[in-house]
This record gives sequence, structure tokens and C-alpha cells, in this order.
Amino acid sequence: MCQQTKVDLGSLQNVICRLLFGRVRGEVKMRAILALTLLLSAAGICNLSDRTVSGPQGGPSNNDVPANAAPAKAEDRESVKNELVRLVNEIADASVDGDVAMLTDITTDDFQLTDVEGKVQNKKQALADVKKETSIKTWTITEAELTADTADTAVLNYLLTIELKSGQSGKARITDTFSKQGGRWLLRSSQQTMVK
Repeated sequence: MCQQTKVDLGSLQNVICRLLFGRVRGEVKMRAILALTLLLSAAGICNLSDRTVSGPQGGPSNNDVPANAAPAKAEDRESVKNELVRLVNEIADASVDGDVAMLTDITTDDFQLTDVEGKVQNKKQALADVKKETSIKTWTITEAELTADTADTAVLNYLLTIELKSGQSGKARITDTFSKQGGRWLLRSSQQTMVK
């Protein structure tokens, strides 16, 4: 049976931001991202998620899609969604592992992060905050929805739940925008909003 735990929102925000590249207030923000990631894992334990991961484990909406861009075919939408969810899981794993090389490779040069406090960071700033996380117990990504999909741009919205080893947990709504470059999807932007 799932139990509700009193959550230190400041810590959760920091863990969430760090998990998905961000930084709230230096090291504190990173811990909040981790806490949020753990809260999202708690949702998986309560059968609210599609994926639960044990141990450590990841923008903003971009509506710059040209008006004349052709939407992807219905049969392709599901495969694009599945590919982007897989990619988000890989990004979260790399963030938790502190794998800056992978995160550098999977993001566009103009990558932009808007964290749960509204702070905006470019790729260099966001990657400078990436450190190996050790406080995350589990994290889950649920409610994934492909809200925009053209030949070279896609927007994925999802709920990230994190549970920390300390027992704290939290949730964040994430909107990631991807650009297809050289035949592969790259993360262009990510926006995080705490769910209270």
C-alpha cells in the first residue's frame, strides 16, 4: 500500500532540476531534481507509471513549428512517441550517472532548459551542473503524450515522479522539444514545472 510522505519541496525541486540538467541554487537545485525523480518513482510503485527503475536514473514546449509543416502519419506517431520516451529515459539515466558526454551528444547546440523555478540555462550552463546522483531510489516517467509531431520537430509532455532514498518524493510536469538532425532525435529544450 502506498503511503503519503511529507515532502520538502525545496529539496525535491533541486533534485528534479538536476536530474534534467537544471540547477536551482547550485548544489541545492541539483538535490531538488533528485528528490523529484524519487517522487516520480513512488507513482510507479503505486501502479501509476509505465516504468519503475531501481536506483539512480530524464523541457520547455517549443511552439516554433512552421504553420506549413506536415504532421506525421497516425501510424508513425506511436513509433515517434515510443522512440522519444526511450530517449527521455536514456537522458534521465545519463543525468543520474553524471554522463556529460552522452548528454552533450543527445542535445542540440542551442539546447535550453527552463527549470522548476523558471531559471533558463543554455547547454553549457546546464551541462556544468550535471553530477552523479546518489540520493535517488527510483524514478518513473508516466502520462507521456506526443503533442506535436512533424518531420523534424516533436514535443513530448510527461510526468516525472521521483523517490529519494530518504523517503521523500515529488512530481514534475515536463515538456521536451526534440529536433531531428542527421536522422536522429536530439533534445532541443526542456521545461519543468513542479506538481504540488
